[in-house]
Amino acid sequence: MDQFNFQFLTNELAQNTLIPSWYDPILVAASILIAISSSYIAFQTISRIENASNGKEQVIWRICSSLFFGIGIWAMHFVGMLAYNIGIPIGYDIATTLVSIIPAVFASYIVVSSKTLSQTTLFLRSALMGVGIGSMHYVGMSAMRMNAIMAYDMPLFLLSVIVAILLSYVALYASDKQRKSKLKQRHIGIFIASTVMGLAISSMHYIGMSSMLVFEGPSMHGIYDAASSNELINVILLVLLASSVFLLLLLEVRARLLLTSRLAAVLSSVQEGFINFDSNGTVTFANSAAARLFSLQKKEMVNRDIQQLLVSDHTNSNAVLSNVSKLLDGELSVSEKLYGVKSDKSQFPVLCTFTLLSQSKNDFVCTLKDLTDLNRQEVFTQTVFDNLPLSIVVKRATDLTFSHVNQAAERTLGMNKLALIGISDFELFTEQEAARITASDTQVIESGVPALIEEEPVTIEGETRYITTRKVPIFEHPQSDKVSFLLWLSEDVTELRTAREELVKINQRMSMAADAAQLGFWEWNTKTNALIWDDWMHRIYDVPKNPEPTDYSVWASSVHADDYQNVLKELQHAVDSGSKFNTQFRVNLSNGETRYIKADGKIVGHRMFGVNVDVTDRVVAEKEAERLSRTDALTGLANRVALDEFSDNEIARSQRSGTSIYCIYIDLDKFKPINDRYGHKTGDDVLIEIAKRLKSTVREIDCVARIGGDEFIVMLTEITGAIDVTHMCSRINFELSAPINLGSLKVEVGASIGTSVYPKDGKDLDSLLVVADAKMYENKVTNHSSR
Repeated sequence: MDQFNFQFLTNELAQNTLIPSWYDPILVAASILIAISSSYIAFQTISRIENASNGKEQVIWRICSSLFFGIGIWAMHFVGMLAYNIGIPIGYDIATTLVSIIPAVFASYIVVSSKTLSQTTLFLRSALMGVGIGSMHYVGMSAMRMNAIMAYDMPLFLLSVIVAILLSYVALYASDKQRKSKLKQRHIGIFIASTVMGLAISSMHYIGMSSMLVFEGPSMHGIYDAASSNELINVILLVLLASSVFLLLLLEVRARLLLTSRLAAVLSSVQEGFINFDSNGTVTFANSAAARLFSLQKKEMVNRDIQQLLVSDHTNSNAVLSNVSKLLDGELSVSEKLYGVKSDKSQFPVLCTFTLLSQSKNDFVCTLKDLTDLNRQEVFTQTVFDNLPLSIVVKRATDLTFSHVNQAAERTLGMNKLALIGISDFELFTEQEAARITASDTQVIESGVPALIEEEPVTIEGETRYITTRKVPIFEHPQSDKVSFLLWLSEDVTELRTAREELVKINQRMSMAADAAQLGFWEWNTKTNALIWDDWMHRIYDVPKNPEPTDYSVWASSVHADDYQNVLKELQHAVDSGSKFNTQFRVNLSNGETRYIKADGKIVGHRMFGVNVDVTDRVVAEKEAERLSRTDALTGLANRVALDEFSDNEIARSQRSGTSIYCIYIDLDKFKPINDRYGHKTGDDVLIEIAKRLKSTVREIDCVARIGGDEFIVMLTEITGAIDVTHMCSRINFELSAPINLGSLKVEVGASIGTSVYPKDGKDLDSLLVVADAKMYENKVTNHSSR
């Protein structure tokens, strides 16, 4: 028991002096709110668990809920402990603190598994819940470390456990009732149950805390060495953050597993074959239909080379590679009749459609259609042909009449399929348009080279439309030079053209708005390093505008040397991850001026687009405000805020390195008479001069602050011994005793000095100031007596 700092009150122990305790009401309220909120989330989760579609999903929800609720109870407990004060430092053993989570999770499991444990009596579940909460509380209490003796009052100890069990009974009873109620009443029941459960947890905690008595005496743990309250807060936040991340990751994994399994089930149930392969040609997935086509098992398909499964002309194993190359060149999908090689080396005709699975260009999908049944293949081909979104027209090479059209072409040309088959361009378009189209068709047929005709105007049903057409010659067979048909792949871009014209107008308006807002727009080509700047970019960077694009090096050389690496890191991250680029940095202009720039950008392909805003005025104003908030307005020395921050940093560093910190308290001796006799203006001049002398006397790593009218503090760091401090005090006394010339007026001030040292004289700045002030006062009295 001693190891866990757990003992009951005895008559002998009661003879010691009792240390009074009190609570921070804000933290008490926060702890109760945490308990009720955690309980509410738990009871809400119970309905989610009961509505889960399968047992495994219920297990996942139950684990997540009990873990999250348990950590919520645990967090409430330690927030309540942080509210507890006895006037002496209290520390916490982190290992014991973390171990106390286990009974809290156990108690939470009783709540979220109430339906699963329905065969267990309500009283037994309440008892387990109460014991779990009590165990968490008293294990957590044993984590407390202080230079005092802790003991528990037996009646209150038992009362805390009984209260936890009884209120747990009421909460679980309300939870069981609300699940059977109507939806509206269920919400009220959940609120009541969670409130009771939160009060059960809170009541048990604070009754348990009341049962703990603290007496003066040596700690049973020896030397006091434990985590502080701030460190405990960090542990609580870390545990809450870790549990939240774990919950999110678990739910994400669950979602991905469900999605993967459902996708695999769908792909396995369809009749078409699907093969997924990587850039090396290795098969990574095949559905059941594909495995049947090749007379293999699904697991036998994986890790095979797809070029050994699909060939062309019965022998060529480079067929897949040629189709993949077309995809990488920008084609959305490629279809080709190939031959599949079965396990017995026999071959069968198959229509293969290759597409990119992702933008990374590392994964590909091949859709397989068995062409053994030609009638079925014709139906399939016609279906695909008709449902492609692009307008497709096939012309005979001999007379350029239409032989095939799909449904999209019917919509584009404004005529049905039966009316289009057999006619020529002269029966569909104006004579001038038909002559132009026929000339380009003839050129493609004669050259055998595909051509792209962009935004060609044609008149359809009396309206001018703009059509972009890719014209592809279809040869009689792969080895032939004779073109049998001409394929049109057309897209009506009339709306796109109109939208582009409107976009030009919008861009013009945006440019005018940017000029008014002084925004600089830029574009960066990551491959060529060319920068395109608008007029405002040239003004911001004070770079003359040239007809040629600005080079990346011009911009890079203008970035402040101290900011360049950070900006480069942010820029590279945006390029690598495709994320947004947001940063702020300084630039050096040719005239020596420094400006602050806020930059935002977004990567699109191999180009980044963004804006720059000159925020120099705002940043300078913020820096000046920051300086003034940390500086004494009269002397320019550090004020109390800056002194506190300096001392906190140096004390933390001293704790790591084991060095000492000296505090020198300086009070001017003859300042008040000067101020009274010559006025505040002369007094201010004297203080300014004193500040200059102090600043020039100490080192740059030290801190000089003014904390009162004629009171100054010097914090010395990295001092090897008291001799150095004595020497520094002598120098300060010599400098402050020297006459001060103020025009025709010469005055003498002098000072009384007191010192203290960390950690001997105090653990914080206030303690050090008290000791140094007392010594300064003693020196002042001694100096006055000697006079």
